[in-house]
Amino acid sequence: MSVCVESDLRSVGVFPVAVAIDVYTPAEVFVENGTTATLTCSFKSKEVISSLASVTWSFLPEGDAGNPTNFIYYGDGRVFPISLPQFISRAEWVGDLNKKDASIRVTRVQFKDNGTYVCDVKNPPDITGQPSIIKVRVVMKESLPQSSTAVIVGGVIGAVIGIIIISVVMYLIIRRQVPRRDYEGCTSVESVSSQNTRVGKKVESSTDNSSCSSPSAPLQLDHSGSRSSFHKMEPVVYADIRKN
Repeated sequence: MSVCVESDLRSVGVFPVAVAIDVYTPAEVFVENGTTATLTCSFKSKEVISSLASVTWSFLPEGDAGNPTNFIYYGDGRVFPISLPQFISRAEWVGDLNKKDASIRVTRVQFKDNGTYVCDVKNPPDITGQPSIIKVRVVMKESLPQSSTAVIVGGVIGAVIGIIIISVVMYLIIRRQVPRRDYEGCTSVESVSSQNTRVGKKVESSTDNSSCSSPSAPLQLDHSGSRSSFHKMEPVVYADIRKN
């Protein structure tokens, strides 16, 4: 019956359309020895996820040239027993097909776990498509590459410290270049010893007797009774008056 229907479709120029499913994984993952590794796998399907959807994970040790060996199979809403002794009690299903997530987790990662991991998803009738491959590198902690987040954070911290240092240096340079404007009070050239000068010498004006003058004359309260009345104190010139 189906052969006849297909032949009828071909006779009128109609061909069945194969639906492809897209599977995505990171190309390479670095894992610290002895820690837990989560191998992420997602997929895109145009069909509604049904109970017929299935996920198969397989593993090929590093250096081997054979075919990968299946070790996790998820189907009909449950995980089947792990078939590869290497991953028994260490590999587990952590995905959710309703969220199009087919990820697994491997605990207590060892150096023998280095190799190629293959994620293959089927969602009938969406069954065609290529599986996705992950290269897992198990290394010591010192050999772990820095993540992009750590690099960004380090760069931001370095930039902030650099700005602070530049600001402090500029502040010190500007502070040194600003001249000091300390006011030094006027010192009278005329001292008490002027009393011993020759009698008859005319005393010069107060402007000549001072090395400098006050920037402004001090204000003195007018004692006439008005609180708002002020007048400037006039400089007093002292002179020796010759007695006749």
